[in-house]
Amino acid sequence: MSVVKFVAKYAARENADDVSALLQTALISIGAALAIGSIALYPCSKWILAAVLPRPHVGEAFAILPFALLCLWVNILGGILQAGLAGHELISFCNYVDLAGSVLYLFLAILWVPRHGLLGLAYAQVVQAFACLAVTWILLRGRIPRFPIVPHRWNQIYFRELAAYGLQFQLITASQAVREPVTKALLAKFGALASVGYYDMASRWVVTFREMIAQANQVLVPTVSSLHERDPESIPALYRESYRLIFFLAIPTFASLVVLSPLVSRIWIGYYEPVFVRFVALLAAGWIVNILSNPAYVMDLGTGALRWITIGCTVTAVLNLGIGIVAGRLWGGTAVVAVSVCSLMLGYFIVTISYHIENRVPYRELLPKESAGIALSSFCCVLIFLPLLRASVESAIIYLRAAMVIATLGVAIFVPMWSHPLRKRLLRWLFARAAV
Repeated sequence: MSVVKFVAKYAARENADDVSALLQTALISIGAALAIGSIALYPCSKWILAAVLPRPHVGEAFAILPFALLCLWVNILGGILQAGLAGHELISFCNYVDLAGSVLYLFLAILWVPRHGLLGLAYAQVVQAFACLAVTWILLRGRIPRFPIVPHRWNQIYFRELAAYGLQFQLITASQAVREPVTKALLAKFGALASVGYYDMASRWVVTFREMIAQANQVLVPTVSSLHERDPESIPALYRESYRLIFFLAIPTFASLVVLSPLVSRIWIGYYEPVFVRFVALLAAGWIVNILSNPAYVMDLGTGALRWITIGCTVTAVLNLGIGIVAGRLWGGTAVVAVSVCSLMLGYFIVTISYHIENRVPYRELLPKESAGIALSSFCCVLIFLPLLRASVESAIIYLRAAMVIATLGVAIFVPMWSHPLRKRLLRWLFARAAV
């Protein structure tokens, strides 16, 4: 992410030499550190493989290990070059390269595995990694004509910028990453073991749809970084538009996830499981706050203002562990999940509110007027339709009732969405993309 942000920053200044030096600094620094680390860990990796693998397979694993480390090194360098493309707002090119690389890997695996076994897969991965690296370098040369084949320029100033931003971003990532394992560990300790499985299923159901919305918004990071250099006054307007779109998509989506959770329980588990449905409702409440904070999160990533993101994510991690232990001992597993959700909501509420304060964005923007109908209809749908699907009745009746609920839910949410001004803009954009 740090490479994307700073490539966009220097690209906005229209100085290809600065961008080239920045990318070379990143390639040399990360490439050298990873190469030294891989060489140092090679003996340790062999010892671990010998300890965990059955003896007949150790020799084959030792043969694959150098290729695996080489592939990792090349893929990370390729990722830096792809970050250079993303910084120029060419993330679609990265997707094309990844797709073509997957097709090449499949073809080579089919060709070589019958001849060489697992080593054939290793050969295919290495060729895929080098091919993607070469194609990405060629695409990047289209934007930076002087970008060399072998990096040789290392700049201390660029290194400090990348390191400072990267370390803080890694702290944010680490604090985000520990929340889920901590919640599952506390749930396993203070709740029934089956509840961990129900929590994991509920989390997958909710977070999958959250990622579909959030990842689409992440591509704005290089745009924001570029605007921060060229036209910083336009960033609040971009934030408002991004927030309105997220609100328009997320509110009905999460309401539908909650309403349909009893039906999902019957399909996944085989019967109505109240713990699963309860966890879906709690997680939806937490992740809706998270997804609505995503525009502020992306704006801060693009401008480099990571302080409040760090504070918010740290608050989430600390409260989740500290209060989760107390709540689990007093009230059991559901309390652990409730604390996890509340800590998530509080942490990302801090991110959103701090952005509004520092950028003087009115709080009324948090509930866009044109989306009030969508919010009201979504909330009413949860209150009305969720109890209908929770009832314990025969399978034939419940599925008939589910069909009626889905149809009514679709109409109840579709009508305010169809009359929303964003609907026409989204359709025009989709038709334009389809025509390209």
